[in-house]
Amino acid sequence: MPRKFIFKILVPMVAVALVPKNLNGQEGDKEDVPPINLLRAEESYIFLKDAEADQILLQPLKFVPLDKEAKIYLTFGGEYRPRVEHFTNRDYTSFSETYYSQRLSLHTSVSLGPRIRLFGEVYHGLTSGEDRLFEDEAIDLHQGFLELVLSQKSNSSITMRLGRQEIGYGVSRLIGIREGPNMRRSFDLAKLHFKKDKRSINLIYGKELSYGFDAFDNASNIFESDAQNPSLWGVYVQDNVVGRIGNLDFYYFGFNSNRAQFNDVVGEETRHSIGIRSYGQIGRYSFNTEFIYQFGDIGRSTISAFNLETDWKYQLTEGGWKPKLGIKLDFSSGDRTIGDDKIQTFNPLFVNPALYSLAGVNTPANLSSFHPNFTVYPLSGFSIFIDYALFYRTSSSDGLYTPPRFLLREANGLDEKHIGDVLGLQVQYEINRNISFDLRSSYFIAGKFIKASGDSENTFYIAPTMNFKF
Repeated sequence: MPRKFIFKILVPMVAVALVPKNLNGQEGDKEDVPPINLLRAEESYIFLKDAEADQILLQPLKFVPLDKEAKIYLTFGGEYRPRVEHFTNRDYTSFSETYYSQRLSLHTSVSLGPRIRLFGEVYHGLTSGEDRLFEDEAIDLHQGFLELVLSQKSNSSITMRLGRQEIGYGVSRLIGIREGPNMRRSFDLAKLHFKKDKRSINLIYGKELSYGFDAFDNASNIFESDAQNPSLWGVYVQDNVVGRIGNLDFYYFGFNSNRAQFNDVVGEETRHSIGIRSYGQIGRYSFNTEFIYQFGDIGRSTISAFNLETDWKYQLTEGGWKPKLGIKLDFSSGDRTIGDDKIQTFNPLFVNPALYSLAGVNTPANLSSFHPNFTVYPLSGFSIFIDYALFYRTSSSDGLYTPPRFLLREANGLDEKHIGDVLGLQVQYEINRNISFDLRSSYFIAGKFIKASGDSENTFYIAPTMNFKF
């Protein structure tokens, strides 16, 4: 197709032309230059107002003053992410495939003084072969919001954002941006942000976008009560605490979907999640523990579900490759009894599936897992992560779910709980501020439940990825 030919040939050529000539020079890595943020709307380049020389790549595009006092200015940025993905025996079947994938995004921020900002971002996604949901998109408005600073003091602020935007909280165990596929997740949303000293509070209400393949066809249908895409509302509180208890996050999220399916229940779902997260570092030891309880109803069935996760790491030496040993545990509740008008299956809402396997094939609904892992840092900006994960159904009465929250295989009276084991490898290299490389690979070994419930081929996945951002 002409469109695919243009994007596959022209875009890589443009990206290569923009790459810094001196990769060892580490442009933009000076102490006074902030890193490029995963959430691009959070970046600020006001510091370039007083810059005397080029500090970062394409600096003229990062701060474009529109008045003499430079109170009104533009910022431009973007991303090009090419990737090759390969599956051997995809989805436990004998089907294998290899395809090219790419993401292209462009954004601009318009600051109209210190209290008003407009932000817009468009996304394009492409894969070779047939169109894939969340991967192929001609072009669409991914973000577009108005930001108003309602109050600004030396130690506190109140900010409101209205419009289409990305959100992510904690380590994305409930609300994540879905970084893996070409099309990241976004919402049509109202967000009110309070900040005072080291404490921040976010209030949100909105709907997730529904996605299509054509130009500008994504929508949230926020004013349509019968829309299929789910609604989200809630509050997230972050409190930095000094001492061994670490940092604490408290939150509540409400969720509504017109059609949900869990085990033996199908119907409209209204679910409430209350959670607490503790994380921090003490010497060489780092920790991240989170507990979530859910209640509500699906049709006539009442919900009572929970999730408990721990992620602990210990750095063995301070020098050399700085090796780290880690243990991650996950326990997500599953439905215990069929036909009792009660549902105990945990709903991970808008989870980042890469938390549970590098190929993103598992989601924490009726899932228990154990992850011993090991990380080393041979060079600055270079890391190697090895993970071995064992996955089980928490309840034999409930089925197996796939991201984000869809029933993949029903229980069908099977007692086997072992889903399978996954050996994962991730290699990351941040060449400089603008260019990075990521290689993810995993090998899934089918367990007794997979073998007893259908196709059960062992699955291999590998995806080398380059990322260029400016």
